[in-house]
Amino acid sequence: MSEEQKDPEYIAENADAEADTIFGAAPSPAKKASPAKKGLSKNVRILLAGVGALILVGVPTGILFATGVIGGEESDDSAADSAAAEKITLNQVDAENLTEIDIQGAEPFHVTRTFRGRADAASEYMIDGYEDLTLDTALLSTLANNGCALEADSLIEEQASDLGKYGLADPMADVTLTYEDGSKFQFLVGDKSPMDNTKTYCAVDGDVYLIRTSLVSNYGKTPEQFLSTTVLAEPDEATYPIVESVRIEREDLDWDIYMEYDHEGAEDDSAGGTAATHVMLEPLFSYLNVERSKDITNGMFGLSAQEVAVVHPTDADLKRCGLDTPFCTVTMQTDDEKSYTLTIGDSYETEDGTKLYYTYLEGVNEIFGVTEDNAKWITVQPGDITSANIFVTNVWNIGTLEVKDKDYDLKFEGEGTSQEDYTVTVNGEDCDTERFRLLYRFLLYIYGEELYIGEVPEGEPDAQVHLTTQNGKEDYTIAFYKISDLKTIVARDGVPSYVIRTSALDTLSYNLSIFDDASKEFKTTWQ
Repeated sequence: MSEEQKDPEYIAENADAEADTIFGAAPSPAKKASPAKKGLSKNVRILLAGVGALILVGVPTGILFATGVIGGEESDDSAADSAAAEKITLNQVDAENLTEIDIQGAEPFHVTRTFRGRADAASEYMIDGYEDLTLDTALLSTLANNGCALEADSLIEEQASDLGKYGLADPMADVTLTYEDGSKFQFLVGDKSPMDNTKTYCAVDGDVYLIRTSLVSNYGKTPEQFLSTTVLAEPDEATYPIVESVRIEREDLDWDIYMEYDHEGAEDDSAGGTAATHVMLEPLFSYLNVERSKDITNGMFGLSAQEVAVVHPTDADLKRCGLDTPFCTVTMQTDDEKSYTLTIGDSYETEDGTKLYYTYLEGVNEIFGVTEDNAKWITVQPGDITSANIFVTNVWNIGTLEVKDKDYDLKFEGEGTSQEDYTVTVNGEDCDTERFRLLYRFLLYIYGEELYIGEVPEGEPDAQVHLTTQNGKEDYTIAFYKISDLKTIVARDGVPSYVIRTSALDTLSYNLSIFDDASKEFKTTWQ
């Protein structure tokens, strides 16, 4: 060993060289000479031979040859790798020529080609009797592709006399492929290898092979397992419609949750900074939080189920699943004049303990099992998806703004598109634009602290703000009703929506009182 190699730092830096041989190509250690082997006595050799014979009794000869237990000398690593890489071709036919697949098993079914593939499109298939349902096309296509290019890892036994020991006397699947020229290819799928469950026994023309399990496992599925678990497909971006409205009706709520698309805010950009393209109109008016509301307004598109619970449900099935009188009904209207009704019934548990809800989309002949995370409509409350904003209109879009309480009444009229060209008057007199902006900024600071679902308090409001935009597409009135020294109700166009602190109302009155005194700054906090 060199002096450098004796150095502790050198040893530390190179300590992982041997460990790396698992993943990399570190040099192999030199082989040590094997000690001389001493011969065994004749009696010992006879004893070991007898034990070996007993061990091999009952093991199929083909398996022993395939696994190298008997037959020839042990090969070196390179020869073994070469053998493993060699595949035995059992079928090699262009899948586009396939017309039918017949699978006989625990639940027999028949697959028919509905579209012949071409250079720019793959063939399409349908399971007979399931024409009215949406299938998982990628999964279904494996039946055609794998069967038409079937290959084995090894031959186990030629013309096997006892298929039962491979699970092939009563196979998991008896598969027949039929091609355009009338020719057929048949194979049987049996048990997994007891020594390697990644391999499965298959028989073709009486010969038994070991085939990768992944190539043949789908032939053991039931037809229902090929059904798509997408409840409603999500349109692509080019054809994605506007969700005009969503209504949620639930047994545990005394009112509906109803949301509409805000065309004015979305298309005219008059609501600068608003959180979402939809607003809530029932049970109260509120702007929506975009992140928290998108799964509620648009979540029906692309809705995914955990499983298909019932195929071709009868009225009795709908009743059994609680869908004759559903707990939750969601109705979505889109701008392409389509309507979708989703009903959610009872909950149930799968074998692994997952809680699902029976879900039915009108017009789709299936009942799905959907998780609570995906069926958010069953638990959503207005406060979960609303924004706390009361005012959202961009200041430079304001045409008129009248702010008044019991002592002051200021009516602003503005014109322009930005801070550079916007001009404003107050009660017919010239007004400092910056002073107006600061007062409106205070209004933007007012936010709902809790939702209020109830009646508008009787009597005149304690303060009121009437706002219209220059384009005339926004026109609403926000009224403030003081109900105690601590709480004030906020209503928009007569519909109550929030509770705010009364101190915010008091601060509004103070700011109105000092508007004409530019030497005094507006208060912006009231907590």
